[in-house]
Parts: sequence; structure tokens; C-alpha cells
Amino acid sequence: MCSWSKELFGFLLLAGVVGAQPVTPAAGQAANVRRPLVTEHIVSVKAERIAPNRAALTLALKPDVAARLKLYDAVGAEVTVARTPDGGIKAEVDPQRGYVLAPPPPERRSLPRDGLEFPARYVTFAAGAGTVTRTNLGGLFLRPSGVPLTWNEQLKAYATELFVGYEFEDGREIALPVPRTVTFFVEGSNARIVEDRVTIERSGGAGYKRVQLSTGQVEGETLFTARVSPRDELKASVAVRREVGGLKLALASAQLPAFGIGSGVLTVSLLARDGMPLAANEPLTVQLTSGRIHHPATVVIAAGGNSAQVDLRSTGVGTDRIVAQAGTFRDELGVRLVFPVAAAVAALVGGALGGAARYLRNRNRRTALLVRRAMEGMLVGLILVGAAWAGLVGFELSAGVLGTPFGAFVLAALSGYLGCVVLDRVAGKTFGSGKE
Repeated sequence: MCSWSKELFGFLLLAGVVGAQPVTPAAGQAANVRRPLVTEHIVSVKAERIAPNRAALTLALKPDVAARLKLYDAVGAEVTVARTPDGGIKAEVDPQRGYVLAPPPPERRSLPRDGLEFPARYVTFAAGAGTVTRTNLGGLFLRPSGVPLTWNEQLKAYATELFVGYEFEDGREIALPVPRTVTFFVEGSNARIVEDRVTIERSGGAGYKRVQLSTGQVEGETLFTARVSPRDELKASVAVRREVGGLKLALASAQLPAFGIGSGVLTVSLLARDGMPLAANEPLTVQLTSGRIHHPATVVIAAGGNSAQVDLRSTGVGTDRIVAQAGTFRDELGVRLVFPVAAAVAALVGGALGGAARYLRNRNRRTALLVRRAMEGMLVGLILVGAAWAGLVGFELSAGVLGTPFGAFVLAALSGYLGCVVLDRVAGKTFGSGKE
């Protein structure tokens, strides 16, 4: 049928109360704005009384829709009609009853901002002068408060309000002789309509009712149907608009070994207002700052992506916070940089065992010498492991491996076995002096 006129006044969207209550009557009188063009595609309608309870109804229709329209009585039975050469419809009707002029069920349509009209038009009659019977044309209309749907923090869902009402061709606001009940059905992930059945009892702005449509479906569209009868059924769909809600920092562990031993991969994610990852429309540069952690100053979330990762490493000990900021969006992540007690103990034990192994090579195995070798191994092992953690000594293994208790144990044991001579060699290579 016809497209709903964009002239349906916008104040209908603001009037009313939650829970499918009628729009405030005062709102309907707030402005003198024309009603939707109910008669679009209908040239004229007239009825002439031919008997006390019979009238001849003539509908002049535009050629592009005439062949598709059929006339039904109040119970949905098709009325026999005669079609004129110019596409009009003539039928003998009971003027005390109402009739429905409707096309075949329309396809589902995406709900636009200015709304949609229900496909059927209702024909009712009133007494006129002489044999003339006055005809009334009316129809139902639906309009959203906003589309696409946006996130509603209170409902924890994407939501909008749907306004549904009845309009006469002349814009009269009266009590309807036959109230129209509209039932809503919805399909989608966590989709629902509050007050899924409303009854329109008055025409015009005062009679509009509103319902609340909410959905959790972010991919694709949420489908809904507003049905008065099988002859008057509106099928529509709505999409959601996901807006940026903030940034999210994530690290495998909020605790890292201190002094450069601890490392990890920091994930910076872009989230929508619903708390789920959101693909960036364009490259997003995120600033990163912290006090005792080494990492790049910025990270870029690529267009079409929802996250980026950077490597980080501890540089001190204590409590620190990583702060990510991009425009007004900001997130913080607390990180504890803990002293590597286990690795340090393992280094002492490994150094002592390395010194003991060196003692076993000596033929003069005095007890005093064992204590000396063990103490020397502990000191040498601990010093060399610390130098490796600080990056003063290069190894094929990463500082993260050497920061494990086992890695520190092995390195300290080897250092303890070699004794102080290893310190001389390390000092010579590092500082250019020392014994050889």
C-alpha cells in the first residue's frame, strides 16, 4: 500500500507514559499538523443507500494498485466486487458494518525513522443527507522513537519505543466505534516487546499507544510483526547501532616478577557500550603510560580490528598501573611487580651446589675448603644471575627463562662451579678490565 507520509507529527513520539499508555491528549492539540495521507492511492470513496440496510459502495483506485486490492467484511470473508474498466471497485455492502480494503500480505520491510503504515484501510459508514451515506476511511500507523536501536543502559539491551495509532482521512480525533487490537511478535536474540498487545480506542494523537522493543542481537536485524488480523499485518525489521563504549586492558597475570625478569603481552581492546568487542571504523591510536613497566608509548588498533597487543617487561618493584587512553576513553590495569624470591633462593642453592661440585674435584678435601667453595659459589651464582636479569650479561636464553627458579638454579650452579674466575671474565668483557 501507500508509504506512510512523513508529515505524521513528531510530538507523538514524546507523549504518553511507559507501558503502552495512551499519548497525552494535550499533545495532540499542541500543533495544527496534517495527519498521514490515509487516502493515498485511493482517488475517491462514495456510498449510496439503495435499501434500508444496503448501500452501493464505489471505490475509485489508482491503476497501479487497483488489481491488488480486495474488499473483506468484518469477519475476514472476501466480498464479491465488480471491477470497472478504470480499475475501480463496486460492491453492495451493509452500511451498518465495517469493511477492510487490503492488498496481499506485503514483504517484510526495514523500519525507517518516519515509520510504516499498516497495509489495510478500514471503510466505515455514517448517515448522510438523503440517499447519500457518508464514508470514513482510516488506517493504522506505526512509528519508532528512533532507529537504528541504541544501547539502553537501564535495560542492558538495545531498545526503542514503537508508537501505534489510528488515523482518519480528515484527521478527526474521536472514539473508534470498533477498537483495533494490535498484537506484536518479535524474533531475535534476547528480543522482547513490553506490552505486546495494545488496543487503540481513539483516533488521532490522543489515541496513540507505545510499546518498548528491546533486543540483544547485534548481528543482523531483529524481526517483528504487528498484527491486527490476517488482512492487516505489518512485518518489519530493525537493526542496532553499536557505539564505542570504552577501552579494555587485559594481561594474562596481574603479577609479574620485578627487575626486568617479568614479561607479558598486554591486550588493548575496543569495546562497544554493550561491553562486547567492537571493530574500529578507522585506525585508533591508544596512548600507554606506566611507572615501572617498559612498553611502547602507543599502540594502534587497525581499522576493522577490535584489539591490539604489545610486549611489556618489568623495570622495578612494587605496585604499578598501566593506563590506556584514546580521546575521552580510558582504562587502567593494576600490576604488582614482586621480588623474585623463588628464583633468588634457587640461585643461592644452585651456586652452593656448583661450589660443592668444584670442591669434589680437589684432592685436598678439607671441611673448611667445602664451606669456602659453597660460599663462593653462592655469591658468584647470585651475582651472575643478577647481572643476567639486569641485562649486563648476554645469554641465548631470555631474561624470562632465567627468571624462573630452574633457569636461575642452572645458571648459578654453573657459575658456582667455575668460581670467581667467571666474575673476572664477565667484568673484563663488560667493563674492559679485570683479571683474565
